[in-house]
Amino acid sequence: MNFKTTFFCLVNFLAVVLSAQEDPVRREIQKLIRYETNIRYDRTPGFIIAMLEKDTTFIFSFGRRSLEDSLPINQNDLFEVGGLTKLYTALIVMELIDQGRLDLNQSVPHFMDTPNPALDSCTILRLLTHTSGLPKFPANWGDFEKEANNPFAHFALKELETFLNGYHHPVNSKQEYLYSHLNFVVLQWILNKITGLPYEDHLRQFLQPFLLIASTEMQPTVPGYGYDIKKKPSWTSLAYSGSIGIKTSLADLILFCRLTLNKQPLFKPLLQRIPMRIGKNKGWVGLGWQVLPVPKNRFVYAHTGRTEGHHSFVGLLPETGTAVIILSNSAYGTDPLGLSILNMMNQNWKRK
Repeated sequence: MNFKTTFFCLVNFLAVVLSAQEDPVRREIQKLIRYETNIRYDRTPGFIIAMLEKDTTFIFSFGRRSLEDSLPINQNDLFEVGGLTKLYTALIVMELIDQGRLDLNQSVPHFMDTPNPALDSCTILRLLTHTSGLPKFPANWGDFEKEANNPFAHFALKELETFLNGYHHPVNSKQEYLYSHLNFVVLQWILNKITGLPYEDHLRQFLQPFLLIASTEMQPTVPGYGYDIKKKPSWTSLAYSGSIGIKTSLADLILFCRLTLNKQPLFKPLLQRIPMRIGKNKGWVGLGWQVLPVPKNRFVYAHTGRTEGHHSFVGLLPETGTAVIILSNSAYGTDPLGLSILNMMNQNWKRK
């Protein structure tokens, strides 16, 4: 029996052993849903939650798989996870840095056939932390957004190179934070430049040693619903695969969070905090993560993902070994339930 099979058997075993304890926890979650969120089952038919408490895992499924299927969502169902893809891309980048093939201080022109000096301040580190100054979309984005339900399908790496060659990049000396998919589009392009491999091959090579399964080519097993409560097709992406393209399951995200909380060597560097600014406010950001300060001088590492029909959340509080993962089958999602549950687990952020 391999490690992954053993791991998931253990998760399922714990779910059975803890079944007598689950009802009170479930009731507390239902209170949060009722009093602290605007979740409605006519807009978000179903979602599944994992709560990681050091070596223990609680899994709760709410609602239904789809409007036509009353069965609950399970931990092996596949979802589009949108922006959570960035966590995987950041890890691949860190692996190449560990191998000496990349450096955090290398800038984008280093990888260009005809370097654009206007991008000299746009380094790997600034791409990972969304402090590069790159805009949210290229100026001519309307030329590529040809499908309302599949907005990233027609922008490829050659279009990215055209954008980079002609872009007049403002120097972001204050390291201001601007969340932009383009940062990780450029990172995907750099990975391709270095190795000649497509993003999916990077995923396979990187994830296999960790027994993680995530892919841009798999199809979701749970249908997703848009803001109009109609089923939406899965997104396809070319240059945006490394930013929003992954499909994976709750079970795999549990393992991902365990590896991070246990500070496995390649995962640990992503938990460093880097100062940045949002306008006049000071803050922090991780490598791929968004970082939120909470009382007792501690920090939550969190990220969300939204596609046309799915919504996802991951949040970790490393000091207490706790984490929350939520996957839902609608673009409406479950905000702010993830942070509310993590707060509850940490006794209003007072837990030692």
